[in-house]
Amino acid sequence: MSRIQALLAVLLIARHVEGSCYGRCGEDYNAANSCHCNSRCQEFNNCCSDYNNICPNWGNSCANGRCGELMNTAYSCQCNDQCTQYGDCCTDYGAQCQGDGGNVVEPVAPGTGGATCATSTGSSVSSTELSCLAQLLWDSDVNRASGSQYALNLQGQIAQSAVSQHRDLASAKLFTFMDEATLLTRDTYSAYVALFDNYVASTGTNEAVTSAETAEINAFINAIQGTDVIIKLHEFLAYKGLASSNLATFMADLREMWFGLYSRSSGAAMDSSGFEHVFLGEFKSGRVSGFHNWITMYLLERDGQADYHGYIWDKQPGILAAQLKWGSLYKDLGSMFYGTSPEFDLAMYTMCYVTSPDSLCRFNMAGVSVAIQTWSWANSSYGGGKRYLASAYAA
Repeated sequence: MSRIQALLAVLLIARHVEGSCYGRCGEDYNAANSCHCNSRCQEFNNCCSDYNNICPNWGNSCANGRCGELMNTAYSCQCNDQCTQYGDCCTDYGAQCQGDGGNVVEPVAPGTGGATCATSTGSSVSSTELSCLAQLLWDSDVNRASGSQYALNLQGQIAQSAVSQHRDLASAKLFTFMDEATLLTRDTYSAYVALFDNYVASTGTNEAVTSAETAEINAFINAIQGTDVIIKLHEFLAYKGLASSNLATFMADLREMWFGLYSRSSGAAMDSSGFEHVFLGEFKSGRVSGFHNWITMYLLERDGQADYHGYIWDKQPGILAAQLKWGSLYKDLGSMFYGTSPEFDLAMYTMCYVTSPDSLCRFNMAGVSVAIQTWSWANSSYGGGKRYLASAYAA
């Protein structure tokens, strides 16, 4: 890879660098951005300074990071590996995407990596394919915690019909032990923990993302990108035509899907993202909303912010539904994988969101039946009509 190609890949992952249009041409208006890159920014005199250099031909050229992107009807021509089949490639597709002048797209070979689980090339995904991929991701999660690195004390079981009564059936903490020195220092875990204090829990308050917090998001994306879990997920989705075959483009899309900001307060503030809601939890309408990660539960409990009240169910291969009180607010039932790595959780939720959005995604994994519910955020979109992830959790 040339220096120019390497630079383009880095820029693509950090696609929303403040003040630049790189990777943003034609995006929807977002009041949280200091400058804009859509077709009307010149009319309102609020374009980013590099708009004229980057965006004039964004709809009819493969330049500026479009190689390998998914089909987008907002563009007059396409830059993915299927455009030759449909005859809608941009005129510079060959030079930009297949030669030395652009990001070379390497198609995923059939029968390799995650693509071994695909039984067809169509975008429809069967339960057999999902089960195969889920098992492959489970087996690839080398960062999964061992039984000697943590211990849980479940204590009292709460009937699901009684969760609203908020009875505390646990006199002690959920976590009796966590080997922080060997587990939370691993690259993906430490990058995840760094994100823990970046968000305002209460909706209705703008999330001001500082340059340091942007760097921490990028560090997390970079850390998970090299894991077998994410690589195999990408290989499968790319082979099925559900993601770009270009890894950098896929990671940029994953970053926006999970970390892109939107409003859960009817437009009053850019106060939420899929990552904050699912992994960290939020305060909304007098309750804890989201909250589906075991490391977050440990950190809050360790720091004296969360009080564990008991469990509703504990399923194989390690999925817990717990009740907790965070400050003065309750999470009646929060389900979460436990013992799994941050990249595994994100990969599983992404797998179901991309293949089965707004529905219950069922598959077999580790010898048992598992279900994940996903929801999209219908009120705002990115990248030419893609919906942000609103929620995902084990059901």
